[in-house]
Order: sequence, then structure tokens, then C-alpha cells
Amino acid sequence: MKELKLTLSEQDQLEAILFSMSKSPQIIKARKNARLLFLLLMLILAVPFFYYEKFLAILIILVGLLAFLFFQKYLGIYYKKYGTRYVRSQEFKNRIGLVHTITFEDDHLEIKSDQMEAKYQFNQFEYITETSSAFFIKLKMADQLFFPKNQLSDIAEFKVFLQQLCQRLQIDYREELNWQWA
Repeated sequence: MKELKLTLSEQDQLEAILFSMSKSPQIIKARKNARLLFLLLMLILAVPFFYYEKFLAILIILVGLLAFLFFQKYLGIYYKKYGTRYVRSQEFKNRIGLVHTITFEDDHLEIKSDQMEAKYQFNQFEYITETSSAFFIKLKMADQLFFPKNQLSDIAEFKVFLQQLCQRLQIDYREELNWQWA
């Protein structure tokens, strides 16, 4: 069995939240809808000007299209700021800096710290994802566990362990080494 000791930082928590948000169908849909709504509002704003000042209407449409192209970047910044505020909230402040002991048993994983104790059955794992900075275990109950690589003593050994676990459980092992919050 494998045992790890992790001390999660604010940055670790933020990255986990952003990764989770980037995979959430609701967040993906909300980001897409916000962009389309913005473009629609710009077009509606331009319509009355077509009757009085065509140049201004075309200018509004061009500015709207430019903004539409960069709106995705703005939403990424907005959600990152939201995630940062959430990580700094009272709910998360108690988690920052705590030493968590994670033990992998034959059929489950246990997490213990001074404030909590949790047990996750392996059959609740949906898939495992590796990014350039962490390993994420997606749980079937819409939650996730994460393991920052900078706190693992032997990343290659842990990766092999997770890949073997995926084979045993017949779940996907996904590599998204180029993942970045956008």
C-alpha cells in the first residue's frame, strides 16, 4: 500500500478548483452563453443606429466582434478571481497548510488530517487525469481528489501506481499535460 503526506497550499487549492471548473459542463455552457449574449446585445445596440448613423452602427458591430473574440479571456480572468476569493474564504482557510496523510489500501483510499478523516472506495473513481502539475481523481459523486506533483517524492512511481490502479479498476487514465486555465 502507498502512503503520502501532503500539505496543500492556496495555489494548489486554486488550481484544483480551476481544473474542476474547466471540466464542468455547466461552467463550459455558462461561458459560451455569456459570450453569445454579449454579442447579441452588441448587435441589438447597433440596429437603431443603422437608420441614423451607419458608420456608428458598423463601428459598434466591429467593436462587438473584437470584444467577442477577447471575451473568453476576460471570463477566464473573472473565474480565476472568483476561485481565488473562494479559496481565501473561511471555508478554505482552515484547509490551507494542513498535513493530510493519504493511504491507498486494497479497495479504498483514506485521507486523514487534524480536522478530518475520509474514506473513498476505489469503485467510486470515474477516471484519473494527469496535468503538468498534479494528478486528479474524478469521483462519481461529482467531487475530485488531487495530488500536487511538487509534493510527491517520486512522481514516476506514483504515476505507474495510478496507471495500474486504472487498469485494475478499468477506468480511463487521461494525460492532459498541456492543460492550462484559459
